[in-house]
Amino acid sequence: MTSPLLQRLERRLIVSSQAMNPKSPLRRPDILALMAEAAELGGAGGFRLDGAEVIRLLRPRTGLPIIGIAKDHREGFDNYITTSSADATALSEAGADIIAIQATSGTRPGESFAEIAATAHRLGRLVMADIATFEEARRAIAEGADLIATTMVGHTAETDGEARPPLALVARMVAELTAPVIVEGGIWTPEHVSSSFAEGALAVVCGSAITAPDIITSRLVAAIPG
Repeated sequence: MTSPLLQRLERRLIVSSQAMNPKSPLRRPDILALMAEAAELGGAGGFRLDGAEVIRLLRPRTGLPIIGIAKDHREGFDNYITTSSADATALSEAGADIIAIQATSGTRPGESFAEIAATAHRLGRLVMADIATFEEARRAIAEGADLIATTMVGHTAETDGEARPPLALVARMVAELTAPVIVEGGIWTPEHVSSSFAEGALAVVCGSAITAPDIITSRLVAAIPG
């Protein structure tokens, strides 16, 4: 790991400031940027943000690394996270330091992972591959990924129902692959964070447990007896 940017993320908590529920009143870019700022007060070491507008709002207000994504939920396609060079360019121009691109098996609406990764590299940005399996991670590294994230574990047909965070997968990737590994998905407790680092993760991404009051509330409501 020679990149100064990756060194800045080492053993840090990255906060994903997104509103997953389409009905959430927090989906406004200005609110998502404010939640990220609040997380920085608590010690966040970086951010994962969906959309150039959110990045553009936050970038002047933080010096921390930003991972940018652009979701494209077009019907009929399996891959939906940063699916075009145009998206990668917009995220870069808004101020993202790292471009995250989905690298799972299945259909894509246009360009390949390798093509989008090449665009990000031409723009001087690092590329994070959002994967669900070991083989997807291996292939993504061969196609230009600078780091690997476990974002899609449990969200593909092949990995449906698998444990999250996927610590066994993390341990294998750390042992057998050359790219740093970021644990993302299923991080709800301090023990999840410490266990992820114990398996060799470079950094940990936490989203809903910090920035999704609707999901946090529903988890607590579900514990009411009777």
